[in-house]
Amino acid sequence: MVSVDKNDNVIGFLSAKIDRASNRVSHIGAVNFGELNITFSKDFYKFLIDLFEIHNFYKIEWCVIVGNPAESMYDKIIERYHGNVIGISHESIKLDDGKYYDVKEYELFKRDYEKYKKSEDNK
Repeated sequence: MVSVDKNDNVIGFLSAKIDRASNRVSHIGAVNFGELNITFSKDFYKFLIDLFEIHNFYKIEWCVIVGNPAESMYDKIIERYHGNVIGISHESIKLDDGKYYDVKEYELFKRDYEKYKKSEDNK
């Protein structure tokens, strides 16, 4: 999926690895070509919701480099739908700056998304 701004300029893309045998999605790639912005954030959220509501996947797993501006958005999604932070893998990725960074891993189940989405709809 590509994310576009109001002028139809591509501002990023979203991808995922699909495991049909276990009906789960993992390794979400969320690449924003500029600064984190509301359009890209909304597109990421829609991407996750579509994986459950349209494509009917059972579970979604993804990760973020600790300190990435998107981390707070991911934490809010996990809190909102009662997902889990699986853990933090310390110094597990080396970036172009030559430094090692921690990676935080998340999981969200469709059953939890549906349960807490319904409770929001009833407010």
